[in-house]
Amino acid sequence: MKNLWKCVLAGLALALITAAILAPTAKAQLDAGNRIYLYENGVRVGEVYVPYRAPGQTQYVEDWVLYPNYMYPGPRFIGTLQIVPSPTEQPYASEQDFFQRVPFTTGSKYIRVLAQESNYLPR
Repeated sequence: MKNLWKCVLAGLALALITAAILAPTAKAQLDAGNRIYLYENGVRVGEVYVPYRAPGQTQYVEDWVLYPNYMYPGPRFIGTLQIVPSPTEQPYASEQDFFQRVPFTTGSKYIRVLAQESNYLPR
């Protein structure tokens, strides 16, 4: 069961990064200058912290917290995940600030995404 969850989490991260790469006007990187929320079918289900990175940086980290109401996609749930920046809210000041203040109730999950972008497929 533990390996199944690892596969699901890896698949989720890969799907989100792939979707961002394939978006016509977007890069895979989420903007570090905003508070970022995750929504499924209009309900907030998590937050993402994006540390600052230099323009053009191709290796980076993102910290994700999935609330207990997050539903993994699969045969029992097919929903729409939206990644929504909130330009009106103050972003977290640092990764440490995120860890201290992000809601993390019983049943929440922490995911650290390690990403490497390229404009070619590995051969």
